Amino acid sequence: MRNIHKVAARFILSVAAVAFTATASLSAPITIPAGLNPGDQYRLAFVTSTTRDATSSDIADYNAFVTAAANTQTELAALGTTWMAIASTATVDARDNTGTNPSSTGFPIYLLDPASTKIADNNADLWGFGDLASPLAIGEDGVNLLSGAVWSGTTIVGTADPFPLGGSTPRTGAYGETDGNWIQSLDGPPLSSTLQLQFYAISDVLTVAGGTEVPEPGALGVLALGLVGLAVMRRKRTVRKPSADRSHSA
Repeated sequence: MRNIHKVAARFILSVAAVAFTATASLSAPITIPAGLNPGDQYRLAFVTSTTRDATSSDIADYNAFVTAAANTQTELAALGTTWMAIASTATVDARDNTGTNPSSTGFPIYLLDPASTKIADNNADLWGFGDLASPLAIGEDGVNLLSGAVWSGTTIVGTADPFPLGGSTPRTGAYGETDGNWIQSLDGPPLSSTLQLQFYAISDVLTVAGGTEVPEPGALGVLALGLVGLAVMRRKRTVRKPSADRSHSA
């Protein structure tokens, strides 16, 4: 019996270890930034891992594109929020398309990475000087995409660039940068609007829900259950059975 208990214990711990390793290797977008409290409001932003051209002069086409990218992630689709492209056409400024016009205060903007990186404190911080606190280089799946070009058609203050989306050579941004080049890159030659590039996306305002949420049992839960099972088996081994020759009272 002792050997059976040892084998069972090893099996439980092995399953827990495998579950922990498998879970740790997976990535997922973080939708509630660390440190926020129930009732706090915020926004999320990412750069799409997918690409498209910039030939359309209708901002709705770009909003639909970034929304499709967001909806590939279960965690983002579950938010039920509106996703908008941080981009400008000749008739729509990015700061108006995204509801981030500095005329209103706005809310902090975070990325989807495990560190819940904040790129701006509010609308004025996003567009005031064109600088970000950190590169907007996290994809919709929460993975760092390092650097690359995006279609923006936008100036550092959030208005339409003289070369907006829908033109022959729209303005691009660079998602590995934190200075004004993140949205209005002045480096390199103009690019044809037919080129396939990525886009920035931002959510509508989100609110941290109140109350205590009960998380689904993950790897740590599996490990805890395994340890509990091991403890129960050890406890059973210490229980003494009644002696077979113990006399019974009449």
